[in-house]
Amino acid sequence: MTLKPVQLLATALLAARRAGEHVMANLARRDEALRLDRLDVKHALDFEAQAAAFAVIESAWPGDAILGEETADVPLADTPVRWVVDPIDGTVNFFHGLPWWCCCVAAQVNNKTVAGAVYAPEMGLCFEASTETPALCNGRPLRVSKTAETRLASIHTGSGKSYPGENPLRFLECVVEMAQRPRIMGAAALDICSVAAGKADAYFEPGIYLWDIAAAGIVLERAGGKLEILKDHGAWRVAALATNGALHAACRDALLPLL
Repeated sequence: MTLKPVQLLATALLAARRAGEHVMANLARRDEALRLDRLDVKHALDFEAQAAAFAVIESAWPGDAILGEETADVPLADTPVRWVVDPIDGTVNFFHGLPWWCCCVAAQVNNKTVAGAVYAPEMGLCFEASTETPALCNGRPLRVSKTAETRLASIHTGSGKSYPGENPLRFLECVVEMAQRPRIMGAAALDICSVAAGKADAYFEPGIYLWDIAAAGIVLERAGGKLEILKDHGAWRVAALATNGALHAACRDALLPLL
């Protein structure tokens, strides 16, 4: 059977919605953290929402490999399609009661995303795109901004989570110096979708995971923007730059030397 990106997109949309619906039905359990520390929150609903998304994918495409944030250490089978699931992107936001979080599902062929859905149920937003279809939010077409100067740009970035041997402040300082306004929102997929929607001009994070960016990346590309992996750290973690395209070279030239 020939794989159709539009068919994969239908599954991605349903899986993301099922994950989001499960979380929304359990908002009273918002503080049910399994692990809580300075760097992260691991939530019971992360695992449950992932299971809801997996069930949709496994029903539609039995046997396909599924990379999920909560099971990323499980070896993956070599299948024509690899699914990538982030059950709750922005878990810290979710835990603290902020609506800026989402459920992400992408379908990849030969390591390239061909369909993706980003569902932010608490804000009523559903982003989608495939290689056969345009970038949409709630059915309306998306287009990146025309901002061509970094000094006039709104650039989203990460929250400065640190890892051994890293100094995240140098990246933030670079963004602050470049941008008209830096923004730290706390959910990479929605940051990238904001660039796709022309509500932000660029997004950069020195250490982010594939499941945070895979679905949003195809939305951005189909909206006229560009997503680039600047460095592969291994274990699904990368440095990623997402822009409206017009700012890409300037942002890349400023940030890449810091990596």
